[in-house]
Amino acid sequence: MVNVQFHSDSREPLPQMAGGRGRFNMLLTQDRPQDAGHWSSQLPRLLEPQGVVSYVVRSGVDAVAVAERFEVHAAVIDMATPRNEADGGAAINSRAAGLWLLELLRRLPNCPPVVIVYDAHVNQRDIGRLLHEALRLGAFSVLNKPIGLDQLLATFQRLVDRQYRGAWPTMNATQANAQTQASNPRPQSPGRSGA
Repeated sequence: MVNVQFHSDSREPLPQMAGGRGRFNMLLTQDRPQDAGHWSSQLPRLLEPQGVVSYVVRSGVDAVAVAERFEVHAAVIDMATPRNEADGGAAINSRAAGLWLLELLRRLPNCPPVVIVYDAHVNQRDIGRLLHEALRLGAFSVLNKPIGLDQLLATFQRLVDRQYRGAWPTMNATQANAQTQASNPRPQSPGRSGA
């Protein structure tokens, strides 16, 4: 699990993983720091031995930064995640921030399948709107809190089965070329200078 945290307005570089990527990269958002017993802490620990790298963030802005920097194969978005960490999880527009994040992820060239997590304390009318908007924006699944780890693992298995035909995703041609070029730099021709 990689906890990605940015501080202030300056963007620190995101951590690099050994080899540059995991076999399967998952983005998880949290509305606030969680203890070790929470699903957002347990899921990465359970999936890491299978080659899943989990990027855990606490704001929509940080989630977008991770998704733009790394290939994300799946995302679990907590609708209570604030747009900016400075919002501190303010409930004023947390669902709107979650939908904003879903909309941005959908626009990425390699749009990951997204599982939405929402608070069960939302009224019925808002739940209907949330479900309608999330599905309209292409959410793979919508789960309500509290989430059991078994429920989340079953959803993750369904996601891998449907989106990746039950196997880990493979690198696309662009990634394979970039990785090959990085590991086999071109030698300079004799008699040529760098100028």
